[in-house]
Amino acid sequence: MDWQTIRNQFMRQIGGDPPGSQLEDELIQAYTQNPDVVERSFEKIALAHAAGKIRSPWGALKTEVAKALDAARNPSHDKGSSRTKAIQRAEQRTRNELVHYDRWDEAEDELFGERGTLRDHDTAALRERMHKLWDDLRPLGELIEHEAIERGLRNQQHRARLAAKPQPEPDAGNLEIRDGIPVTTTPAPTIGGPT
Repeated sequence: MDWQTIRNQFMRQIGGDPPGSQLEDELIQAYTQNPDVVERSFEKIALAHAAGKIRSPWGALKTEVAKALDAARNPSHDKGSSRTKAIQRAEQRTRNELVHYDRWDEAEDELFGERGTLRDHDTAALRERMHKLWDDLRPLGELIEHEAIERGLRNQQHRARLAAKPQPEPDAGNLEIRDGIPVTTTPAPTIGGPT
């Protein structure tokens, strides 16, 4: 995209006039150096202006472009905190969810695959560490699955017993409605016969 197109598109979005000549020269120079950064800045400021967060879009754009160009020239180095956090999240996910996967290759794909939690931090040592964790926890996952199956079978047997149990036929003499639910009752015996 060329400068004129980007500028005109921005002006339509903010519904305003073009920038002053000095600001436009600065923006053109920045666009020549790093067009991607300037385009992202245009988008960010246009969205903020549409949301009512910015009253002077050209001044905000100048500040945003300067800040973005500075960040592009002076990238900060991640000191490992994002890697550490990603590993902690992956370990927690393995304990909670991936322990139920039947095969390591499925869990491995969830961790290191195309959309994996650890895709950006993939090393042989990390793969080995996560595989060991999954191996250590998998018996617990199998036990939980086994218990769930047993519980389901017990519930199924209980429901079958209840369904097989004969139900008394309600009649007008022993049917009562309690809290909106029909309940069968047995009449109390009378002492000394009918009165």
